[in-house]
Amino acid sequence: MKAIYLDTKILNIITKFDVLENQLLSEEANKKPLVGYLCLRTPVELIEAMGATPIRIVPTPGFNVYDYGNIRPDGCSFCRMLPSFLKTEKYKNLSAIIGGACCDQMRRAMDTLKRDMDIPVFLYTAPRTFNQGTSFFLNEMKSSFEQLAESLDLEIDKGLAKDYIDARNKLRERINCLRESGSLPDSLLHRISASSLASGSILDLLDKIESIKSDVHSPKIMLAGSIPGTWELAEIEKTGAEVVADVTCMGDRAYKDLDRRDGDPFENLYDVYIENNLCPHRRPITNLLDYIHDLAQSRKIDGVIYLTLKYCHPWGLSAERMRKTLSGIHFMKLDDDLTSPALSNFRTRVGAFIEMLQAKKIEQEKRAKIAV
Repeated sequence: MKAIYLDTKILNIITKFDVLENQLLSEEANKKPLVGYLCLRTPVELIEAMGATPIRIVPTPGFNVYDYGNIRPDGCSFCRMLPSFLKTEKYKNLSAIIGGACCDQMRRAMDTLKRDMDIPVFLYTAPRTFNQGTSFFLNEMKSSFEQLAESLDLEIDKGLAKDYIDARNKLRERINCLRESGSLPDSLLHRISASSLASGSILDLLDKIESIKSDVHSPKIMLAGSIPGTWELAEIEKTGAEVVADVTCMGDRAYKDLDRRDGDPFENLYDVYIENNLCPHRRPITNLLDYIHDLAQSRKIDGVIYLTLKYCHPWGLSAERMRKTLSGIHFMKLDDDLTSPALSNFRTRVGAFIEMLQAKKIEQEKRAKIAV
């Protein structure tokens, strides 16, 4: 069975991403501020509209898994690893950090960074429920970005914000189209989600993608749960499975909605990035469950691999509801803490799960031929 992650054309595009992004960060570190941001609740268009370069803070190769900083021990593994991520080469030239949090662990982690780092750190509160206190949380977000701009001696240009909204909408539309057609592997989608390249540059690279023919026996997987580390997806793809649906914050969920261009850009961006954010921190999680169910049906998935980080309570406590929502679809839950990957155990369990799905697909195809 062909392993999608080994496709030469895709590897070449990912390599091109790395080259262009390293060049960008090297050049722009001396020209304009580099602003680190956390989570899907951060409108990157506002960072761009103030003349800064947004850099998403995600698990990064080369971090020290035992460097917890001063993050409390009952924090989720991602929050505990933040100080170590920030010591890697990618983030060494940050001028500031901004992020929105409705999760207590993220809030505590950001408070620690604000206390311990030598650069400005801005945290705005995001709602935990839907359609509650919109004006308050909108002002929280707006105030934080205005303070960020002031700290960097910059101003947010609303006209530019609308231009960046247009550019990112085009990128979202292109990504959704490629994902629906099965032409954008999850490994490349994750790379885009963590990229600092401008939307136009990413679109230029995506134009080089050609249609990928899948192995008919290749199990179609949905990846769900906490933010993945640096190796889980590669191990899944090595089995020959295709991750065609991804509801982690690095996958399809990051490109679900389009921004409105007309009206106030702060309000429009708030609606997409915060009010309509389908994160399990939000209550009720009905909208998230509906989205996952519909995505699973439209992508015709065979199984779900559900990853949870240690102490990531929203995803951990939602696992059983997700399983029931996807009733009839094979579901495997795996725990990780980023500090001890237990690679062999992960590889064994995922391999067995994919082999079972593959065998079932082959058996179903045999029965279908007999029936005909």
